[in-house]
Amino acid sequence: MSNATETINSSGKQSLLMETLGRINPLVFVLLALYVLMLIMSDRFLSVFNQMNILRQASVFLILAVGQTFVIASRGIDLSVGATVGATGCLAAGLISFGLPTPLAVAVGITFGMLIGLMNGLVITKLKVNPLIATLGMMVALRGATHYLMSSSSFTRLSDTIQFLGQGVVLGVPMPAIVAGSTALVGFWLLFFTRFGRYTTSIGSNENAVGLVGITVDRMKVKIYVLQGACAGLAACVLIGRLNGASPDLGLNYELHVIAAVVLGGTALYGGVGTILGTVLGILTIAVVENSMVLIRADFHLQRVFIGALLIAAVAYQGYRRRESGGSE
Repeated sequence: MSNATETINSSGKQSLLMETLGRINPLVFVLLALYVLMLIMSDRFLSVFNQMNILRQASVFLILAVGQTFVIASRGIDLSVGATVGATGCLAAGLISFGLPTPLAVAVGITFGMLIGLMNGLVITKLKVNPLIATLGMMVALRGATHYLMSSSSFTRLSDTIQFLGQGVVLGVPMPAIVAGSTALVGFWLLFFTRFGRYTTSIGSNENAVGLVGITVDRMKVKIYVLQGACAGLAACVLIGRLNGASPDLGLNYELHVIAAVVLGGTALYGGVGTILGTVLGILTIAVVENSMVLIRADFHLQRVFIGALLIAAVAYQGYRRRESGGSE
């Protein structure tokens, strides 16, 4: 009898352990494996300098990814985030170069990003254009306009204040990481503790049902894209501070990193599911992979191959889980 009881208890403990492990984002184990592997392959990887460098590189992408989490959770997508970074960054850098106080220039840059998000949202909701096409068109238009207005020139040697935003250190922590971490915390609060977050995932799950209970779906979608635009404007200001300048190619291909990280972290492309913690892990995973490839002197283009493969694998895994749970595509 005691043997049977021990067997039941042991089985129960194993079941509880498996259930607990199942709730942990798989990227936690991926990151641990990457750190162990790089500890073996490079004696520079775990240095404080390199770890701070990873945080700096990941910060801009994380700020963008917080906004993209809301967009994708609502069953949308924004391909224009990189171009928005380029346009808002050049605007803010130009204003600083012409003598506008840095805080005001940052505010203008964020506001301009919000206006771009507003235009995306209105095109999607009022003109009924598919988000993929609407934001792709915005991406192309913004890149063209930025190159045209900048005439291949660039802004350099910006103010000390904006440089502190992108390069400063507070209590040993890079300022960009503080800004990104704060953005992630705000995003977490919005997604899980406010009606804005609940409505976002509800729209992604069943847009028609949300409309029937009195929620103005179009207005919510516009707000979500405005939030993404604000994140892009903030990310641009951090980036120009880190680079101490801005050029028309600022933020080029950033949308690849951002979307890959958000999906890799567990936010569902089919909408209805969003996770800020998963987004943070996704950004860190990609940042560690890229940093590791630099340390082992892998070809730059292999980074793009690896990130593309991660994105395909994440989407395929999401589709598999959705089919297994009986959901429809």
